[in-house]
Amino acid sequence: MTARAAHSTLTWIGVTAAPLAWVFQLIAGYAFQEAGCAPVGAVPVLDGDTAPWIGAISLAATLLALAGVGAAALSLRAARANDAADPRGRIAFMGNAGLVISFIFLAVIVFGAVAVPSLGACDLS
Repeated sequence: MTARAAHSTLTWIGVTAAPLAWVFQLIAGYAFQEAGCAPVGAVPVLDGDTAPWIGAISLAATLLALAGVGAAALSLRAARANDAADPRGRIAFMGNAGLVISFIFLAVIVFGAVAVPSLGACDLS
């Protein structure tokens, strides 16, 4: 892999990792929450508490978003160190965008990780 391809890959990881981590947290968390609940008279798919599973999903999403922050920071640092390799400023722009996007989605992931357990499990009445 050439240095240019490595910068491009790192840049795209920085831009997309945190949003994809949030999508993972949203969909997987919903699936586990629904698996722990069932309509009245039906047996839940998961008979145990789903909070540890949702916590693990939130932790994995947080770590993935932090990896996106790191990738964006490395991409931006590399672009600033070698301006000749990026004369139009695309990598620096995407590095900055990746940092902003990653921090926003990291905040959303953390807010979701804190808020969901406080809502409690399903009400089967």
